[in-house]
Amino acid sequence: MTHRYAFFCRTAAALLGLSVAAGPAFGASSPRDMNNARQMYQGASMNCLVANDFYAVHFTAMQEGRYEGERHDFVKYCQEIPGTGKTYLSIDLLDRDVRNTPVALRVIEEDLGEGGQLPKEKSTLSEVPPKIYKNGTVETYANITRPGHYALIAVIGDEAVTEDDRLRIPFSVGVPSPVQPNRWPGALAALVGAIVLATLCYVAYRHLGLRRAGSAAAGGTAKAPRRFPV
Repeated sequence: MTHRYAFFCRTAAALLGLSVAAGPAFGASSPRDMNNARQMYQGASMNCLVANDFYAVHFTAMQEGRYEGERHDFVKYCQEIPGTGKTYLSIDLLDRDVRNTPVALRVIEEDLGEGGQLPKEKSTLSEVPPKIYKNGTVETYANITRPGHYALIAVIGDEAVTEDDRLRIPFSVGVPSPVQPNRWPGALAALVGAIVLATLCYVAYRHLGLRRAGSAAAGGTAKAPRRFPV
């Protein structure tokens, strides 16, 4: 009985642990709430790193406004911008050698298509000719009037460039993020189920142990039959 009770305790503890861990695990795997400032970040405390096989930059999107507690008149975003309007876009060149190379910028609207197809260029919103940026910061702006998917294209080099010299930085404007269902009710149901299962296991083991103990006691107190000499 002692071994069975210990086995029951270990099983119940494992079930309860898995159920309790299910809620935080689901919460950690779900995306961030994009209504919470839409990936807003303040100064250099956050990174919005974009890279291809050859180049890496820090990307910043800004719109006029002020977030609570901030002193600046612009709100910074990463690659998800909550609303339309005049949007300032900048990249910080991380490779110092690139700062001696001309960089051209284009802001385009894209059509993502369906079925995982490559995005198609719909229109050009703004364009900056090639220029050398010694300080490493390349800037432009675009007046975005409708929600959709866009991209900032940085072309590095003034000669016949290849696709490797083209850095595409996609971003969305006014596009709601997909909201995944709340998995906490499922985790709570799993926890309740684990408790019920553990209780049933305990009752079954205890009932079986009591029956066997009663049978053993009855067998020990029974009188042995008399033996008569032959």
